[in-house]
Amino acid sequence: MKTAATWYKGWRMKRHFVHLVTTMDSRLLKDVGYPPELVEQKLSTPFWKF
Repeated sequence: MKTAATWYKGWRMKRHFVHLVTTMDSRLLKDVGYPPELVEQKLSTPFWKF
């Protein structure tokens, strides 16, 4: 069973990822290894399933 700290850590990781990809342009995303398909997949996933 997951603890509250584990859930919070996962939520923070998702929030950080969303902030990161919304502030970067597509060229920078490709440079760090995030193809557009992966970004769309991650953004469409609810934060509790990340």
